[in-house]
Amino acid sequence: MEKKITSPVLAGIVVSLILIVYNIVVYLTGLYTQKWCQYLGLVLLLGGIIWAVVNNGNEKDHRVSFGNLFGFGFKVTAVITCLILLYTVLSGFLFPDIKVKMIELARQNALSQQGANEDQVEKGMEMFEKNYTLFIVIGLLFWYLIVGVVSSLIGAAVSKKNPPAEFENQF
Repeated sequence: MEKKITSPVLAGIVVSLILIVYNIVVYLTGLYTQKWCQYLGLVLLLGGIIWAVVNNGNEKDHRVSFGNLFGFGFKVTAVITCLILLYTVLSGFLFPDIKVKMIELARQNALSQQGANEDQVEKGMEMFEKNYTLFIVIGLLFWYLIVGVVSSLIGAAVSKKNPPAEFENQF
């Protein structure tokens, strides 16, 4: 019987579902104001992509190259990013108060900065409120793709590799 190979789409869906459940739990418990919760989400993303890359190498009996593993990891990253963006946009409708809470949290963080001018902070918050979804989407794209590239590189580096010789299957 032929061994089943997990597709990047399936691996991306699994990691995305873990991240979505984590985000919902953090929101419902009110822990979203804690810095460690934000970092834990990035650690889950990093670990999930590394797991997917290493698992892919294991499923292919390590007969893969660094480039193959990195490409797989980046495909997983793309799937995760798309699904998390979709969840983020939908969460604005599912949890309408999240926008207000996030803007208030951003306002508090801005005011707590040393030398913060209250008038400038209010002007910035008005712009942030008008373009909330755009800023969230751009921020997610940036961070998820950066973390995805780094974790794909790490996963490809730590996975055992034994690529077939270039002309091994020619005859």
